[in-house]
Amino acid sequence: MPDNLDARLKAALAEPPRRVRLIALPDGRRFWLKRVERLQGVLRLQKGDPDRAFAAERTGLRALAGAGLPVAGILREGPGWMLMPDAGPVLPQVVADPDRTEADKLAGFARAGRALGLLHWAGMVHGRPAVRDICWDGLEARFIDLERFRPGRRGGLWQAADVVMFAQTAFTQWPDDPRWLDAALEGYGANAPVGAMDRVRRLVWWLAPLGWLAGAMAMVKPKSRELRAVRLTLRRLRRS
Repeated sequence: MPDNLDARLKAALAEPPRRVRLIALPDGRRFWLKRVERLQGVLRLQKGDPDRAFAAERTGLRALAGAGLPVAGILREGPGWMLMPDAGPVLPQVVADPDRTEADKLAGFARAGRALGLLHWAGMVHGRPAVRDICWDGLEARFIDLERFRPGRRGGLWQAADVVMFAQTAFTQWPDDPRWLDAALEGYGANAPVGAMDRVRRLVWWLAPLGWLAGAMAMVKPKSRELRAVRLTLRRLRRS
């Protein structure tokens, strides 16, 4: 197998399409080849147009990089594909790593919150800042999935929705351990636009009926982590 990146990229592109493929070099460097997801039938209806999502992600990656924000950069690209350098493990992997200290894990979440705050200062909306789509390499937290990215308005409610989404995914992963989310919210609050947390609280109050609905549905699905996370999210963000 060839050792240089371009040769391995060419070989990977010639293989049957896969949404995400790892390309690892002998010297230890790792890269991710991302391609347009090919969906059929019901999945396409559920997830939407994959070409549009891919175009939005490409736009988002370029926009964040152009603004100097922490994001996995595009190293090579072509029609329907992008190659990005590895940005480290995603946050759930960071938390699960027994060799990492608590201080290092907390630092990763604080930087993730900071990154989201800076993105909002830049007048952008992430769209789905899930904890599984943010990497931590020990120095910086970087966004890697921006399929719902859109230009926004600083202080808009779509930015507040980003914070709600982040909290929801954190509580889905760690319903009984708020340390990671607390660190992220502290990092966000220190770097977000003025009044950002006030808008988050306002949105949470508007979303109160979702909490009641989730409570009712939890009686039918008592083991659903997502339903439990809805109530935990709304309760936590009310007092942010």
